[in-house]
Amino acid sequence: MHGAQSFHLIALVHDFSPTAHHSTLRAFFHPYYSCLPNYDQDDLSCEPAAIFSTAWCKDELAGYGSYCNFQVGMTKADRDVEVLRQGFPEGRLWFAREHTASLEEMDTATGAYLLGERAARQVVEVLGRKNATLPPSRNSPT
Repeated sequence: MHGAQSFHLIALVHDFSPTAHHSTLRAFFHPYYSCLPNYDQDDLSCEPAAIFSTAWCKDELAGYGSYCNFQVGMTKADRDVEVLRQGFPEGRLWFAREHTASLEEMDTATGAYLLGERAARQVVEVLGRKNATLPPSRNSPT
């Protein structure tokens, strides 16, 4: 979620207890998940056991809810992603979010994790600490 919808949802649950937070979000999302195939309102296993949400739109360090997307009509988005992947090492600026991952991993938690590892390797390389101990890359042969 993003934009006005995310602000609305965070305003609904801001500073709620965990129980009130869950019940409010469950009520908000019920019209959507109740339309899924095999949903049975009498089967408690069809109800979410937990709902995780963040308040990034209130977080200055997260750019007040910053996110990356590709606008309709873009024709060279792959080049934009490549530039993000490279970062700006001369200015000590690297990007490690899931939107810089490969197409198979883009927008996934796995992509975010792997790109965090990649950015860490770039930082170590640029700062000249080539002997630093980092785990082997998942994308390189072992």
